Parts: sequence; structure tokens; C-alpha cells
Amino acid sequence: KFVKDIIDSQYHKIDHAVAEIKETSEALLKNTKCRKSSERFIVALKTLELVQPSDIEQHLGTITSDLHGKEKEALETEARAKLTNRTKALENARKLSVKLNLPEFLLYL
Repeated sequence: KFVKDIIDSQYHKIDHAVAEIKETSEALLKNTKCRKSSERFIVALKTLELVQPSDIEQHLGTITSDLHGKEKEALETEARAKLTNRTKALENARKLSVKLNLPEFLLYL
């Protein structure tokens, strides 16, 4: 139960940061000088960087070692989806930084 709570916390961080990047990206496309959006964008990026896929995979391995069948498959599928969302959000943020010519953001990626 404790390890699952840790994984769920990491998933929540990923979901929140992905949503924040999406929202602030839209705001920055409208106004590249918006300091509040810039700061929120950077914080979300740092959050995604701090959520390490290897940690999630290690904790997931601890849980799934005792599971079989559909329950194990469901947890593994959820992990793949969350990690894919993390990767896509980081890639989109890099593209946005290049598109808007925002070199200061590249320092944080």
C-alpha cells in the first residue's frame, strides 16, 4: 500500500505538470512576455524533470512482483501511459521554446 501511494503521488505530479505545461503554453503563444506564465511553465518543467521514470519503474517492480494477470497488466499499462505523457510534455515544451525563440527556457529543459 505504501509503495502504491508513492507511485500515485508521482502520477499526480506528472498529471498536474502536464496540464500546467499545456495551459501555460497556450498563454505563452498569446503573450511571450507574460512573466507569470513563464514561471508556471518553468516550474512545471522542473517538476517533470524531477519525476524520474526509473524510480516509478523500480517501485512498480516492487508491487508487481507479487501480482499476476490483469491486475499486474493494468498497473504496467498505467505506468506506460503516465511516462509517455511525461515524455510528450517535455518534447512539446522544447518545441515551444524553439518556436517562440525562448532561449532562457532551454536552460531549464
